[in-house]
Amino acid sequence: MFLGHFAVGLAASRSEPRLPLGTAFLAGQLPDAIWPYFLLAGLERVTIAPGDTAMTPLRFDHYPWSHSLAMVVVWGFVAWGVARAAGRPGRAAFLLLPLAVSHWVLDVVSHRPDMPVLPSGGPLVGLGLWNSVAGTLVVELGLFAAGLFIYGRGRRLGGGFWTLIVALLVVYGANVFGPPPPSVPAIAGSMIVVVPLLWWWGNKVGVARTAVN
Repeated sequence: MFLGHFAVGLAASRSEPRLPLGTAFLAGQLPDAIWPYFLLAGLERVTIAPGDTAMTPLRFDHYPWSHSLAMVVVWGFVAWGVARAAGRPGRAAFLLLPLAVSHWVLDVVSHRPDMPVLPSGGPLVGLGLWNSVAGTLVVELGLFAAGLFIYGRGRRLGGGFWTLIVALLVVYGANVFGPPPPSVPAIAGSMIVVVPLLWWWGNKVGVARTAVN
């Protein structure tokens, strides 16, 4: 899942005006924000294996520290604590926890049975939506459209916001229809750059200029 995580962030930021959009995006992507560091440290493993599923050339071999349900809950509590320590209002800080957990839930829908429940590595779960390109596109684009509708309803959103949305769609299209990544370090390096960029960009442009009502 890619756009689905951003859809949840859009809805969460709309539900709590004190939660900046970029911060909601980061929380919804939290396991993926942590994952590249574990990859580079050799603690988790992924293989570039075109055809492993119809949607992605990546085979996720071992990622219990970033993506197991138990550890995602831990990372969510850490995000909550950091946000509270930084002075974020209570509800805005608390939403970071369910946003992080939503990442695991959506990944379970997408992945084949490779999503760990416990950091020991198992049991592994996954519903396998990624086995169907058409099914994945319908679900992801539908979720993203719903998130945009919820976030934008009754608002006039600026050009910077829509540029961000187009950029997300372009990245998604490149991931789905483009060539496989050249190497695992390239995957990790690109994510280390892109995830903070989306956090910054979302916080910069994710505030409605005016309200219609």
